[in-house]
Amino acid sequence: MYVQIAVARLHQSWFFAFKQGQATVEHASNSLTADSQLGSSEHVSILPALQAIHQFLKTDPRLPSLQTDTVAGEAVAEDGQAVHNVIRIRPAAGRGAGQNTGRYKGQQGGKKGGKRAWRDEPSWEGGANKHLKFVMLKENMDTQAALTIISRMIHCHMKSFGFAGTKDKRGITTQFVTLWKTPAAKLAALNPRLRGIKLGNFEYASAHLQLGQLKGNQFKILMREVSTDDLQQIASAVAEVCEKGFINYFGLQRFGTGSVPTHRVGAALLRGKWKEAVQLIMQGGDGERQEFREARALFTEKGDIQGALKALPGFLIAERAILQALAKSGPNSYLSALQAIPRTLRSMYMHAWQSFVWNRAASERIRRHGADKVVAGDLVLLQDAAPAASRQVEAVAEPQQQQQEEIEGVEADEADAAEAASAASRLAAVHIVTEAEVAEGRFSIQDVVLPLPGGRVQYPQHNAGWKLYCQLAAADGVLLPGMTQEEFATAAEAAAGGTSEAKQPTAAAAIHNVRDFQLAGLSGDYRKLLHVPTDLGHTVVKYSHRDQDDLLPSDWSELQDSQQKQQKRPKRDAQQQEQQTASADAAGGAAAVDSVRDTVGAEGSRSEPIEQLYCGVVLEFMLPPSCYATMLIRELTKSSTSKASHRELTKSSASKTADHQPLADN
Repeated sequence: MYVQIAVARLHQSWFFAFKQGQATVEHASNSLTADSQLGSSEHVSILPALQAIHQFLKTDPRLPSLQTDTVAGEAVAEDGQAVHNVIRIRPAAGRGAGQNTGRYKGQQGGKKGGKRAWRDEPSWEGGANKHLKFVMLKENMDTQAALTIISRMIHCHMKSFGFAGTKDKRGITTQFVTLWKTPAAKLAALNPRLRGIKLGNFEYASAHLQLGQLKGNQFKILMREVSTDDLQQIASAVAEVCEKGFINYFGLQRFGTGSVPTHRVGAALLRGKWKEAVQLIMQGGDGERQEFREARALFTEKGDIQGALKALPGFLIAERAILQALAKSGPNSYLSALQAIPRTLRSMYMHAWQSFVWNRAASERIRRHGADKVVAGDLVLLQDAAPAASRQVEAVAEPQQQQQEEIEGVEADEADAAEAASAASRLAAVHIVTEAEVAEGRFSIQDVVLPLPGGRVQYPQHNAGWKLYCQLAAADGVLLPGMTQEEFATAAEAAAGGTSEAKQPTAAAAIHNVRDFQLAGLSGDYRKLLHVPTDLGHTVVKYSHRDQDDLLPSDWSELQDSQQKQQKRPKRDAQQQEQQTASADAAGGAAAVDSVRDTVGAEGSRSEPIEQLYCGVVLEFMLPPSCYATMLIRELTKSSTSKASHRELTKSSASKTADHQPLADN
């Protein structure tokens, strides 16, 4: 592809017109202005100007490596000369971007040195701060989906973004994001075009955000239709959670929303059952759209790879990666298909299995030893290592988050080496509680941690330790690192009573040599058994309509309301002056109408009778990374968080709504 510069002769003077990148060429032509202004009849050679432009394009370090040549334009003047001499520009063959023959070539050795020298050049509006930091508000979409939309709109790579952790799809969330060398005005201009996303609070920062830097998540949650309006009972329930905490389970969203939980896929991968893993991934979910289910059926029922590939949407990344690999390598190339899934996504399946085992181990630890005291053989983290361990748990618990293999010149091996070094110190900080330490009360139940199984963790030294983990793994046919076949057979026999959702365990563990799907390749980590919130607050609200949507305004809605109030203030002041001159009867009538609206809600003609009031509770609290708010609510309400339970609640709420018809219909 060519980009052309036309050097034109017009009214006996010379000018430059660049069809792409005009500002850069104008910079080059500034030095030629004095010599290129000609008299009315003077004829001057264009050669010096052409040479200057060629020199600029080939040597400026801000440009990629280019090849240029000069050709005559097609138009011809009356004197027979070409009206335009055209400089053609194209990428230099066999050379990458950032290798121009300027001052950076060879300074730091080859391609990497030139690229990093360019990265360090503070020739943009942020100066030495190379990252744009901003707040992203999103609604009904996860972090990756929101950033994908933004990246497509501004034509940048996803690796240019940095963030400390992902936010759930369901809800209105805000978080800090960084973006590599992008002007604030470019992002701010997107706001009118974005739907469900807002960007603001722009500033330039010296470093990008990374996974593991998250300190915590601030929650504000509304629970509707609480079964009691007894303020004392509600306060007592909140106080109990503040005192005793809750079991730090991984939430249901950790295991996916499809019909097949992601931990079952992880177990199949760890067993080396490649075909089974592919079939599980391709099954899809119960609530999926009909056309997506039909697209999956083309593969699962008819074996039509190409037909399924054409019908599946682009956001089903794992499914499309599998189908593309099968189409390329053959319909039975299941291992190749699984390896074609992006690394972060395929790691998610094995991390989900780790989380599933942890949840079951936590239940057994509580059942056997209670939730109020430390026992000998428990594991704790030494105080100095606790914050670091919390960051590592976040990295393990959120594998679907962005794991940047290369962030603008920071190579993957450097990032991996840094992570491995910090992980080694965290994993070495675990301590086994002794009988003497229990007697002296050195640790509390809040200090107890349980391991996520892996190649570098220790297990509790009591009856909820190594043998328990072996049984949980054997129930899924998985061999733990360090576990012998004899131990596996014994554990499988003990687990045969049905302690797992998986099929009946086999007598021998399946062993494979694919490192990507080996449990020994995962270091494992530690997670607190309990979490005790220290800042849990609550507010009881009464409302009259089941679907009233102004009970918990978001930051964005509050900002909009504030702006609207400022805009309407002059008009409102004028209206108030007019109302002061109105009659007392008219003023009283208006006040009565306002009173009814306040009682009924945002819309005065809604369905339920005015006297029907519902009770809601607004909860505000902060949780550390990878700690699930759904588990706090589970403990507070003493209710299940299973899908079946929530479906029943939805049906019940729908039936109650049907019972309340508008007054006009009664």
